[in-house]
Amino acid sequence: MELGTLVVAVVGAVFGVGTTLVTDLVRSRREQDRYWNETKRVVYARFLTSLAQAHSRMIVAAFREQSDDVRRDGVHDAFHNDPQHSDAKSLLRELAIASPDHVYQAALPVYRQLRVMRELLAAQPLRPESAEYEAVRQPFFRDLETLQKVMRDDLQPKTSRQP
Repeated sequence: MELGTLVVAVVGAVFGVGTTLVTDLVRSRREQDRYWNETKRVVYARFLTSLAQAHSRMIVAAFREQSDDVRRDGVHDAFHNDPQHSDAKSLLRELAIASPDHVYQAALPVYRQLRVMRELLAAQPLRPESAEYEAVRQPFFRDLETLQKVMRDDLQPKTSRQP
């Protein structure tokens, strides 16, 4: 009888310790996933913001009445010199580290299209409604929208992701 009581106590202790370990492991995994998702969310938001701000600064520089040299330098400065020290190239590299490959691959065409826009705006005086500007603006915003959807889907819990 004493041996049976001892066996039951040992089995109960093993079961209790095992349950506690599994619970702690699940909690730790959940916290790690939450932390990683928050890190990605911050990087994603910063990258999208840097793209939008670089675009806006380039537009301001390109559509002013000024000489070709001043416009070209202004557009390049607008692209490279972010006053918040978060230029798109630096954040693209941060994105490469923090995001899954499919998100990074979706970000590359957006960044490339922004560079194409920079070169067009720096090369010649244009009007906002010009066909040349529209030809680079539309793919940039289309790719930007696609990137936002990919990022949003990546941040969704695995159970609610779209197939």
